[in-house]
Amino acid sequence: MSRRERPASAMGLLQQEIGELFHRLALVERTDPLPGGEWCPPVDVFESGDRLLVVAEVPGLAPASLRVAFRDRCLVLSGERQPGRDPGAVSFLCLERATGRFERTIPLDGSLDVRHARATLGRGLLTVSVPRLHERRGQETVVEIEREPAE
Repeated sequence: MSRRERPASAMGLLQQEIGELFHRLALVERTDPLPGGEWCPPVDVFESGDRLLVVAEVPGLAPASLRVAFRDRCLVLSGERQPGRDPGAVSFLCLERATGRFERTIPLDGSLDVRHARATLGRGLLTVSVPRLHERRGQETVVEIEREPAE
């Protein structure tokens, strides 16, 4: 069915739209670079006690190949994975492990103490721990009343 021929029913229109979407997705190559880099490590973000934790899977990367920064209320994780072997030295039968640069930007909400953030790397996991600032909302603050000087 061509784009000009539109079905009369809503169900027919939905089926046509889904068909066109799958057609467009089939045209996209998997080798196209991902936004923000060449590969994208999976990331978990959760709270533990009074801290925000961000854990990224970065197996095989050394601390020197990673960067952790805070910018515009976001945590920015970036790094680069070098190819493990010289591509000219072997004949690959299957090559699925991504190499190259990556950058992940994770928006952060709430009040965080980024000056006391810690990043650790172990067993292929980069863990960034950011303490939450204690909220002052809901706490009572008493303001002293001063006497004005008599005129």
